[in-house]
Amino acid sequence: MRYLIVTADDLGLTKSINEGIAKACSEGVVTAVSVIPTGEAFEDAIKVMSCLPVKDIGAHLALTETTPLLSSSKFYKNHTNIFFSLVSGRINKEDIYQELKAQLERLKKTGLKITHINSHEHVHLAPQVLDIFIRLAREYNIPAIRFPRADRPPAFLSMRENYRSILLSHFARRINNNLRDSGLAYTDFFIGLLDAGKLDIDKVKMIVGNLKEGVTELVTHPGFLSPEVLKYYKWHKGGETELFALTDNRIKKAIRDNDVKLITYGELSSIKGRV
Repeated sequence: MRYLIVTADDLGLTKSINEGIAKACSEGVVTAVSVIPTGEAFEDAIKVMSCLPVKDIGAHLALTETTPLLSSSKFYKNHTNIFFSLVSGRINKEDIYQELKAQLERLKKTGLKITHINSHEHVHLAPQVLDIFIRLAREYNIPAIRFPRADRPPAFLSMRENYRSILLSHFARRINNNLRDSGLAYTDFFIGLLDAGKLDIDKVKMIVGNLKEGVTELVTHPGFLSPEVLKYYKWHKGGETELFALTDNRIKKAIRDNDVKLITYGELSSIKGRV
């Protein structure tokens, strides 16, 4: 059987992104959302969640792009700088732990049930950060974690995408054993990172039609465009394209025609126990 979790990332980043994710949940195929506690529209996101049919909440913890919760946190806007600073020892792992714990505490206080944990710009691919994520997942009884890895054959990638794919494969090999020994659940396959911001109807149909047996997570970034998105979050400039794809009837038909079952992260552990 082929199972698919469709996750919308960055709920809480801006109000226009919140509005787009709400539409993707209520009218589309999104089954899980990732809430970013450091987002400027976090409070609005919590209000949005109270009205959505989707109740599968992921903790989308951030060390980049947004403002840290703790004044003592000294992180960077760029994820490349984070990796370099970790390797060079310029960032203390305990500082990262305290910042991410503060973010989880903020999310916990909302009363929402957290079923999985992941990171903004996938910084938990760094083994030093992954250790902290596993530690926090255990402390907060979060049963599942995202496992990003290369999601398309290199033959279909541009030169830039090939470079990103190689990096993904490198980190995936290094963290695979850590995740396997963590006791946390994670999907068999992951897709959407290399096409982030560019998932149109044709690409989503192709993804659905080529799913493998097991559980796949498709990560998406739907949202409405606004001046602040275009100025500060250019990663989301394709948000409306993704939103239209995720709510299009052709995608819903492709899911039915290919005998794909949409599930949530909350169902992952029980399904993994059967497949």
